[in-house]
Amino acid sequence: MENEPSEEYESTYDEADAGEYVVTPLPTAHMHFAAAFLFGAWYSTIFASATTTGVKYLYRETPDAHGLLASVAWALGSGIGIALASRLSKTHRVAVGICSTFVPVSVWIALLFFMRADFDKPIGESVFGHPLSARQAIIFLSSLTLVVGLASSFLGATSRNDEELTDQLLLIPSRHWLWLWIAGFVWVCELPHVAYYCWLQVATALYAIIHPSLWFSSGSGLFFGTIGTVALLFGVQMSLKAVSDKSSYGGVVWKRVLMFLVGTVVLASLVTPFSLNLEIDRLKDIPASLGAHPWWVL
Repeated sequence: MENEPSEEYESTYDEADAGEYVVTPLPTAHMHFAAAFLFGAWYSTIFASATTTGVKYLYRETPDAHGLLASVAWALGSGIGIALASRLSKTHRVAVGICSTFVPVSVWIALLFFMRADFDKPIGESVFGHPLSARQAIIFLSSLTLVVGLASSFLGATSRNDEELTDQLLLIPSRHWLWLWIAGFVWVCELPHVAYYCWLQVATALYAIIHPSLWFSSGSGLFFGTIGTVALLFGVQMSLKAVSDKSSYGGVVWKRVLMFLVGTVVLASLVTPFSLNLEIDRLKDIPASLGAHPWWVL
């Protein structure tokens, strides 16, 4: 897995010295397609587990409930890893994403085969009142993972024009990818919290519009949730900068390590979940009309 930028350069016009051009190196894809395939297979599994864990954490009292929602989270998390592998691959980017997609899909199909004796066993989930069996649930998860994976393959391969994100990712030394999955798990695990917080904000705002009694409710603030979301964004950006840019934070190794820990451990792992959970609990307490359970709380 090569990580050194290849010898590609661009010429930029130097306004200070008219007529002169400055040649600067461009970071380019640096991961062999075989290594990118293994990377995609591993990171898609890690990120899928992270999003599923995030969903289960939202329902700490009943972590086994909402299996369909957890399945959607698994597929989306897998797609993040596949898109990242397609973006980082030096060649055959779409093929890398597609091959990485078939790894988790094959696992679910194999599970379907080994569970054939319990195909028709209900799993406690229903869609529009129709109970789902184990066969239907696994087929749904496999199909969703396949669709999301294929879409992520093309998105990752075609989104390399996003220089602000691509340049930072491509400058990360290859050896760091061997352990960055740990931090990546933490980052991705918070995405369901952010998504659920945004959903509650939109849903409660629409609900409050037609219920004037809720216009001045104390549970409709934005402060803590915004802090949590911003803390996650800054934490990820701070951590990636510390890993990818050797000259960052004065170029001092211990300062870079410290800033990485601040971004991942303090901001992403502590500030973000605390702030989001606090705000989500407040939003859940907004009463629905006639004392019914709020429809927006999943």
